Amino acid sequence: MKRNHRIRWQVTALMLIFYILGMIISIFVVYYSARNTYLKAKNDMIERDLVRIHKELTEWSGMQMFFEYSKQHPDEITQEMTAEDYDIVDEATLKLLDKKENEIAALLSESEKLALSKDLYGHVQFTLDNELSSFNYGSLWMIGVGEDDLGFVYHIAQEVDENSAEQSADDFGQQLDMDIDEHPAIEKLRSGSSTAFEIVDSSVGGNNGYDYIAYMPIEFDGKLYAAIGLAYNWDDFHSQLIDQLWVIAGALSAAMAIFTVILLRYLNKIALKPLSDVQHTLRDYIKDKDSSTAAHELNKITVRNEIGILSDDVSELVREIDEYTNSYKTLTTEVMEALAHTIDAKDKYTNGHSFRVAVYSRMLAKELGMSQKDQEDIYYMGLLHDIGKIGIPNVIINKTSKLTDEEYETIKKHPVYGYEILAEIESMPELSIGARYHHERIDGRGYPDGLKGDEIPFMARIIAVADSYDTMTSNRSYRAYLPQDVVREEIEKNIGTQFDEAPARAMLKIIDADKNYMLHE
Repeated sequence: MKRNHRIRWQVTALMLIFYILGMIISIFVVYYSARNTYLKAKNDMIERDLVRIHKELTEWSGMQMFFEYSKQHPDEITQEMTAEDYDIVDEATLKLLDKKENEIAALLSESEKLALSKDLYGHVQFTLDNELSSFNYGSLWMIGVGEDDLGFVYHIAQEVDENSAEQSADDFGQQLDMDIDEHPAIEKLRSGSSTAFEIVDSSVGGNNGYDYIAYMPIEFDGKLYAAIGLAYNWDDFHSQLIDQLWVIAGALSAAMAIFTVILLRYLNKIALKPLSDVQHTLRDYIKDKDSSTAAHELNKITVRNEIGILSDDVSELVREIDEYTNSYKTLTTEVMEALAHTIDAKDKYTNGHSFRVAVYSRMLAKELGMSQKDQEDIYYMGLLHDIGKIGIPNVIINKTSKLTDEEYETIKKHPVYGYEILAEIESMPELSIGARYHHERIDGRGYPDGLKGDEIPFMARIIAVADSYDTMTSNRSYRAYLPQDVVREEIEKNIGTQFDEAPARAMLKIIDADKNYMLHE
C-alpha cells in the first residue's frame, strides 16, 4: 500500500517545493522587474532632461573660459553685474562671433573675462533654477568632477522666488566633501561615459536618506570640466515599490495555491493513476506471464499523452515478447558468442569505432528509406564488420608508425577472417556481408575480392561510407579528428570511385544537418 501511494506523496512534495521556490523566485523577479522597469523609464526621462539642460548651458560662447577663470576668481564672479559689465559683454560677444571655445580665452582681456564670466554665471543660475522650478526634481546642480576640483560648486539650483528677481549666489565656490569611492558614477564620467547613474546617501539638495542621481559631463576638447547632477529621492520610490510588492505577493500566493491544487488533481487523473495502472499490470504480467489479461488491462488506459503511448507500447511489447522470444534468444546467444571473440582483437587506437560505424550505418539506412528490419540488420553488421581483426597480430594493429608492405598485406586479410567467423552464425548469415566487403571500392580497387559497382552488396556499400566517415572523424595516434568541411569534401570527392553514390549522398545530407558537428569521436 505504501508503494502504491509513494509516487503521489513524491509528486505532492515536489509540487510543494516548487510552490515555495516559485513564490520566492516570483517575488524576487517581480521586485527586480518592477525596479528595473522603473529605473529604465526614469533613466530615459532623466537623460532627455540632462541633454536639454546640457544644451542650454553649453550653447553660450565662453563656457570653457568660464570654467577655467571662475575657479580662480570666485568672489569677483558672484558680484552683481554693472552697466559697464553689460557694455563689455556686448563688445566681447561681437569679438567672439564664430570663434572656437579654445580660442576665446586668448582673445579677451582680464576685464572682459571677468564681465563675461559674471554674465555666464547668471545664465547658469537662471537655467538651473528655472529647470528645478519647472520640473519635479529632487535637486539639480553643477559641480566640478575633475581630479583637482572634485566637489567644486558652480551652482546648486533653488526654487525661484516669485517675489524676488534675484537668487542667492552663496553656493558658488563651495567645496563639497565627496569621497570618490562613494560615487561610482563620477568615476564612469572620468572614464568617458556620456551619462552615469548611482544611488548614494544624499549629499546635495537637502534631501534625507538616499538619492537616485544622474550625471552628464561638460567637456571641451576632450577635457572634463564639470558635470550636471540631477537627483530624485530614492527612498520614496523604494517604499512605494515594497508596499506594492506585498500586495502582488499576496495575490500571487493565493493564485499559485489554487493552481497547485487544480494541477495536482489534474495530474492524478492524466498521469498518476494511469501510471499506477501500468505498473500493476506489468507486475501481474511478470508474475503470471498472462499476456491476454495484460493487454486487456492496458487497453483500458485511454489517456492521450505519453503515458497512453507508454501503455500502447507496453501492450505491443508484451505481444512481441511472446512472439519473438525464442528467435531472439537464439540470435542473441550466437551474436554474443561472436562478440566475445572480438574482445581480444580490440584495437586500442580505435576505441568505439565499431559502435560508431554501426550507428552511422543505421542512420544511412534510415536516410535511404530502408525498412526497420534492414536498419537493425545493418546496425549489427556494422558492429561486427571489423571482427576479423582478431586474426591480425596486435603488434601490427597497434603499430603507430607506417606499416610495411608486408604488414599492410596482412591487415588486408581481416575482411576474410571476419567473414569466416560470422558465416558460422546460421540464423543471420547477412552479418558476414559487412565484414567481407566493407573495404571494397566502386572502382574495383578495394579488397579482398576487388569487386566493383553493383557486384558489391548494397549493405556493404553503406558500411563502407560509415566506416570511412568514422575513420576521418575519429582521433588517431598520429592526428586528431578532421574538420567537418574536410570530411565532407573527401566523401563528395570520392563518389563513384571509393563510394557508391546513394549512401555517399545520404552521408552528405546527414553531415549538412549536423550543424554543430556532433557526429565525431
